[in-house]
Amino acid sequence: MALTITKAQRDALYDQILDRLSGIGDVWLAVGAKNYDAARRLGRDYSDDLRLVTDDLGWGEGVPGGIELTTPPDVLRRVFGRLHDSAVSHTASQAHEWAEAKEMEERNRVVTEVCRNVLANLDAAEAEGR
Repeated sequence: MALTITKAQRDALYDQILDRLSGIGDVWLAVGAKNYDAARRLGRDYSDDLRLVTDDLGWGEGVPGGIELTTPPDVLRRVFGRLHDSAVSHTASQAHEWAEAKEMEERNRVVTEVCRNVLANLDAAEAEGR
């Protein structure tokens, strides 16, 4: 069974994986702390991520069109499971801030609209008074 993703999906996955890879130094921190279980887990996680990028997603802009995923299913399950959990967690942690931003955006829209209307009315009244 061929699994294919779109260019937009590839780009989103690629960006999230690159964000994750910025923490690859944590492997060495775990080794330095003699926390070999954590080092093993992190090493596997980063290895999986790198494999998906190297084998399927490509580095940089990638290729246009659909991308067939050829990475073994066990690796895909681990990577996509982690990426899914990370995206859900990030969305949940940002929900309050995003709601506040939406409220601010709406308030700014209303203020812009009312200012534009009042200023237009003042200009019209001034023009009539001349």
